Amino acid sequence: MAAERHDPLTFEPDIDNLAAFRLLAHAEFEDYLETKARDGLTSIETAFSNNQKVSGNVSLLVIAISLSKSLRLESPHWSSDVTELLRTARDWINKNNGIKDASFTMLSVFSGKMPDEVDGALSASLSAYGTSRGDVAHKSATRVTTIQAPSVEARAVDALIDELDDYFG
Repeated sequence: MAAERHDPLTFEPDIDNLAAFRLLAHAEFEDYLETKARDGLTSIETAFSNNQKVSGNVSLLVIAISLSKSLRLESPHWSSDVTELLRTARDWINKNNGIKDASFTMLSVFSGKMPDEVDGALSASLSAYGTSRGDVAHKSATRVTTIQAPSVEARAVDALIDELDDYFG
């Protein structure tokens, strides 16, 4: 970015470094969202352990619906079904690969968001960034057509960080 600022008209960007920056930034976003989801599941699990009633665990029902899992509400099944549901959610996170719209929604729900709280604009921004990450991940950096100037790449990441901070803040 220093070279770009110094001579914005004639500098030559390092395409490999820009591609690496995009890949690493995407990996950090994905890790952040997965960590938020794991933390959310831990909070839900703790709340369930302290109050094993349905009324105190709406998030469990939302997760069950999201994963198309059933929860038997009567004892003794309730506790074992919840344990299995949380295991399934954690397995889903472990198998997650990317931050497209559907995965962002699931990770948000696992983090404790209700479906109507999922930010569609942020989801679209992350999905678009994931697509641009795929562009550099699956092609030689010299054949990528989506790489921008260093300042533009940095602003895109900063904007996503701000949006995520607002969303989870």
